Formats: sequence, C-alpha cells, structure tokens
Amino acid sequence: MLRSVQRCAAIVVCAGIIDAAGFRQSSASETEETATAGSPADVAALRQEVAALRAEIESLKASLAALQQQGGPEAIAPPTPAAGGPAVPQAAAPARSQNVMNPAISAVFQAIGQSFVDGREDANGFDLSEAEVAFESVVDPYAKMNLYLTFPADDSPEVEEGYAQTLALPASLQLKGGRFKEAFGKWNTLHTHAFPTVERPEVLVNYFGEESLTNDGLSLSWLIPNKAGLYLESVSEAGTAREGVSFNSEARALTWSERLSAFFNPSSDATLEVGLSTVGGQTGPTDTLLAGLDAAGLTGIVVPDERLPSQVNGVDLTWKWKPLQANTSRSFTAQAEGLRSRRHVETLAGATLEQDTVASAGGYLYLEGQWAKRWKFGVRGDLTGYPDSETDRLWGVAGVARFSPSEFQEFRFQVKRTRYNEGAAARTNADGDQEDTRVYFEWIPIIGAHGAHKY
Repeated sequence: MLRSVQRCAAIVVCAGIIDAAGFRQSSASETEETATAGSPADVAALRQEVAALRAEIESLKASLAALQQQGGPEAIAPPTPAAGGPAVPQAAAPARSQNVMNPAISAVFQAIGQSFVDGREDANGFDLSEAEVAFESVVDPYAKMNLYLTFPADDSPEVEEGYAQTLALPASLQLKGGRFKEAFGKWNTLHTHAFPTVERPEVLVNYFGEESLTNDGLSLSWLIPNKAGLYLESVSEAGTAREGVSFNSEARALTWSERLSAFFNPSSDATLEVGLSTVGGQTGPTDTLLAGLDAAGLTGIVVPDERLPSQVNGVDLTWKWKPLQANTSRSFTAQAEGLRSRRHVETLAGATLEQDTVASAGGYLYLEGQWAKRWKFGVRGDLTGYPDSETDRLWGVAGVARFSPSEFQEFRFQVKRTRYNEGAAARTNADGDQEDTRVYFEWIPIIGAHGAHKY
C-alpha cells in the first residue's frame, strides 16, 4: 500500500508537469507557428497519457478508500494499466489483523548462578531457575484473559496465574476470577523475572513462602471517586490460598484480603504511592510442632488443629523520580514495605497441645538509581522475624547491578550478605552457620509480546 501511495504522488506530479507543458504549448501562438509538423501529434499523445494516468489515480484512490474501511480480507482489484503502457505492480491486499482472535504469546527464562563465598557448597552452581510462557488476550469487549505457565527447574510445570478480568463494569469496578497473586504490598504481585533483585526480600519468603501469596478466588477492584482528584484504589479479594507459611491449612480454608492505595504527583518528575494491606485466614501446625510430635512418637496420636487464625498486615511506600527530559537514562526509586503478623500456634506440652499467640514483624528497604541508559544499581536491606516465633531473626544487605542491552533481556550481578541469630540459623542450615555471603549472576531473555510490568 505504501508503494501504491508513493506511485500516486509521483503520477500526480508528472501529470501536473505534462498538463502545464501542454497548456503553455496551446496558448503560445508564436510557439505553435514555429513548431515542427509532428508537434500537434506529440501534444495529443501526451494528453492521452495524462488522461490514462488520471484514470489510474482514481482507481488507486478507490483501492485506498476500501482498505481504510477495513472491509474484509478479500483482495482489492489492482488498477488496470493504460493500453500499451507499463504494467502496474500488483500489491497484495493486507489481511486483517490476526491478533484480534489470537492471544499475545511470550516466553521468558531465568538462568541463575550462585556461589557461597564463605566455603559452603550446598547450593553452588548454575541452573535454569524457571521458565515462563504467557498468553494474554481479550475474550470479547467485556473481558480479557491472562494465563502464565511456569516450568521450575526442580518441580513440575504449573499454572502460576490464570484469570479472567472484566473490562466494562460500571462505577469504576473491575472483577477478576481465577488464580492470581494477592494484592498485598508491592513486591508480592511481581513475577520472579520482574524482581529488581535476583531473589525476593527475606520478609516475603519468611511470611509468604518462596512462591509469594497466591489465591484461587475472586478479586474486586474499585477506583474510589474523590473531590481531590487523587488516584485511590480499593482491592478486595477472597479465595483459597495456596499452601504457604502463614496460611498452610490442609483444610483449605478461605482467606480474605484488602488493599487500599493512594497515588500522588508531587511534581512532573516524581510520583509517590502509599498502600495499606491486610490478609487473614486460617493456618495449620508449625514445622516445629510436627517435628516435636515425630520425635515424641505421637504422630497420628495427637492431632494438631488445622484451623488456627492467622493474620498479616502491611504498609508500603514507593517514591519514583524520572526527569521528563532524560527519562531513558536517569531515574531513582525508593521502596519500603513493613509487615506485622499475628498467628495462633500450638505447642507440645508432654502429650498434650497448648495454644499460644505469636506476634512478629519484618520489612525491607530498596533503593535504586540510574545514571546511564542501560545500567541500574540498587541496594536492599532486610530485617525480619518468622511468623511462628518471636525470637528468631535475620538481617541482610544485598547490592545489585542490572545491565539491559535492550528491553528484551537483562543481566544481573548481585552480592548478598546475611546474618542469623541462633534460632534462625538452625532453620536455615544443618551446620547452624550464622553468617553467609552469596554471589549471584542472572540472565533473563524475553521473546514475544510480553506485557508491560506493573508500575
């Protein structure tokens, strides 16, 4: 089509020049008197060719109008060349967009290498940490669907997320149903390849597990109208949480959660987001209790409760700066989250079980700066407890450098130092080491129409 339009422009210019030449020749009597005997025949031939070119232009205009109307996949007949003139190249009519019915498909994998600097060798080496295939498409004007399949290196393939989402509910409402990551804080909703560091913060691992807090259920979001014109959002969710740390009941009890977030623009170059989150449900016995029952020979004799109350509350703050005049090479992000857990637990007292309540907390702070187009540098600090203990605790700091040759791949280099108190060290490794230093390398390539990550 582009070539046809360019040909139209050339034909119009030629026609104007030829017509003007003919006009000057017919209106200048002195020229006609001095012209040779063949000149009138030449002028007639030129006028005939101009008429043929004009007919061709009209035909091309009609073809262009038909294409703009997107009137179907059938081909549009090419213009008929003038008699004796050169053949007009026939451009194939473009087919209708295939993406209307076919989903956008993408794939991403994470190749991770890590090594302990302090001599431990239980986790040294490289592996394909995880591969992900994503399918995203609209269902109709009223809904869309997202499906993310993951292929962990040491586990079976599974559906990481798979949900349908409405597009046309009134009153700024949106309903989502299926399997999805809970709208708790900022980091929990990210897929692993979208993390700004190689691994997730320790507080999220300790309270939600290695795979984040994920629900099979329903989610209803609402953009709250307000006179101040702020972006205020409420996300209410209910469903069955996949087995994790804080919600690991085998009774598959329902969990509920609520998140309120507000978005501000302090300046044209900066944004500030504040969020409050809470999630509650039921949990089962702790690993400590199960180990105690097994050591005492009471497994199957003393049956622990599978419906113990558990709740986690959180607050998050994210500040981003990106100047409009240098938005591809300058940026700064500061993000922090704090969690507080309150969980009922059972402890073994002789041959009986006693109930108790454990309150604990943790959080992280992440800072990231960009001073070049392809490089970003970040540092993260971790301080966290455990949901079933008020004394076990760890501290950590990690530094990461991220290099992106393009938007379709990224290399990460990270160093992480972690310290544990005695109780936390006993959970982490059999030797009870209270300090470790790890070096990471990660390569993340992406192919296909991968959707944009959350802001």
